[in-house]
Amino acid sequence: MRIPHARKALPALLCSAILLTGCTSTGEAERNSEDASAASAETQVQEEADGAASGNAAAEVPNVDAPDPELPVTFTGDDEQEITVESLERVLVLDDATIEVFDALGHVDLVGIAPEDSAYADLLGDAERITTSGSGALTVEGVVALQPTLVIGTNMKRHADLISGLQDAGVAATLINRSQDAPEIITKTASLIGVADAGKELAKQVTDTINAAEEKAADIPDAERRRVMVLSSSGAGDSGNTTGAGSDTPADQVVTYAGGINTGAESGLDRYQSITAEGLAAAQPEVIIVAESEIEDLGGEEGIWDYVAGLKGTPAAENKELIVMPDAQIKTAGVHTGIGVANLQAQLYPELGA
Repeated sequence: MRIPHARKALPALLCSAILLTGCTSTGEAERNSEDASAASAETQVQEEADGAASGNAAAEVPNVDAPDPELPVTFTGDDEQEITVESLERVLVLDDATIEVFDALGHVDLVGIAPEDSAYADLLGDAERITTSGSGALTVEGVVALQPTLVIGTNMKRHADLISGLQDAGVAATLINRSQDAPEIITKTASLIGVADAGKELAKQVTDTINAAEEKAADIPDAERRRVMVLSSSGAGDSGNTTGAGSDTPADQVVTYAGGINTGAESGLDRYQSITAEGLAAAQPEVIIVAESEIEDLGGEEGIWDYVAGLKGTPAAENKELIVMPDAQIKTAGVHTGIGVANLQAQLYPELGA
């Protein structure tokens, strides 16, 4: 529950106050953040239904009825490597954001191999399930043995060597950078599987929702923009530290589009990086955001203020301003991004109206 807040003057932030421990393990931090996600698709759909019931018109998940894919497709991924997709009989996807796009395009049935810890088990039918986390879980030899006709990776660090190795082995494999804006991810994914026009239509739905939110927030003075910190229970590498969302994260997109200030990015954090008590206190966030799947790991809705070192000295703790969001709305960039922006904006700035 959101409690009314008192405005604070913008503090002078020192980047050095944020301890960027584990910076060379950013890819692992992102991996752990993904692996922590346990929220089911049904839970997220219910959240969105609840939002619609309360007057949030943006709560309906964007979708289109895409035609049958047109193959072959020549595609240049974000690794700048050109591939040719000749068959979608057995597509291997490496994260849930890609599954969401396939589903919104009406082609989730094309997913033939997926992570065993996917939150979208109810959508995957008879798709083969594999372990994608942990040391040695994914090897070129192991993936080749699965005989995929297409492999889609999204993590430019964690998936890069695997995708490159698969390309060398003659497998159609590519990278679509998950750090870019959601509409770009959608259009690229749709183009990859031969439904480019449908992808543009789907991306437009997400873009329209984002643009509407940005327009609402356009007149908010800089001094009145809410200062937000997105916290994660996944530590950098194996450190186990609490991390903050910095630049090049879906969370940064959602906070910025909603009209807030991402104090993690402002303080110099890149992606998800460990944050010290001193750094968190210096950032002076007015609002804390946590994904549903991680709130209990951070002490729960009541205990987070004592559990996370440094929170007690922030305006957010003083006013107990905590927003818990569905994972798909804050942790990944894709079809739920527009919903996440509208949802967050409604809570940060209720005075803007529906």
